[in-house]
Amino acid sequence: MEQGRALHEFLVTSAKGLDIDLTEQQSQQFLIYLSLLLTWNRTTNLTSITDPFEVLSKHFLDSLTAVKAFNFPLEGIVIDIGSGAGFPGVPLKIVKNDLRLVLVEPSLKKCSFLHSLIGTLKLESVAIYSGGLQQYAADESRLLADAIVVRALRLDGIEEAVALSLKPSGHLLMYQTEKTLDLASSMFRLESQHDFSLPMNHGRRVVAVLAKGIA
Repeated sequence: MEQGRALHEFLVTSAKGLDIDLTEQQSQQFLIYLSLLLTWNRTTNLTSITDPFEVLSKHFLDSLTAVKAFNFPLEGIVIDIGSGAGFPGVPLKIVKNDLRLVLVEPSLKKCSFLHSLIGTLKLESVAIYSGGLQQYAADESRLLADAIVVRALRLDGIEEAVALSLKPSGHLLMYQTEKTLDLASSMFRLESQHDFSLPMNHGRRVVAVLAKGIA
C-alpha cells in the first residue's frame, strides 16, 4: 500500500515536471499498466527493467516526452512501430485518448500482452497489427498515419516503409538518446529536436520530429 502511494506520487509529480497534468483516471491506468507489465514479465520477456519506479521513468514518462515535442492532431492516427510492451504508443494514448492508435508488433507473445493490456485499460480505437513494419507497409488495407513513433530503431533501413505508412503531411517521431545532425534523408526532413531529462537521473531523451518530404 505504501509503495502504491509512493508510485502514484512519483508518477504524478514527474509528469508535472514535463508540464503534463495527469487526471486520477490516467494515473490509475498507468499503475494498472505497471502491475500487468510486471506480472506478465515473469513469464514473457517484455522488459529487462523490473524496478517499478524505473519502469515509470524509463518507459512511461519517457514515452510521454513526445507530447511536449509534437502537436498531435485531434483524433489523429498514430502508429507505434515495434511496440513491444506498448511503448511509446499506449502511454501516449492514455494521456491523449482521442488518438487512433495502431500498435505494430511482430512477436505473438507481445501481441497477446497488448491485447490483454488494451482490454484491461478499456482503451478504445486501438488496433494491434501482428507483423513487422515491412508487412504493414505492404498491406493494402493499412491505415495511413498522421504520426509514426519509433523507439530504438534507426532511420536507415526503415525510411521507405515508414514513408509508405504516412499521410503526405505526416510526421515521424524518433526517440533518440542524443541530438544528431544526420537524420535528414531523401524522404524526410528534420523539423526539430527536443531534449528532456528523465526523473531520478535516468538519463536524457531527445525526440526528433521529421516531416515527410524534402525541403
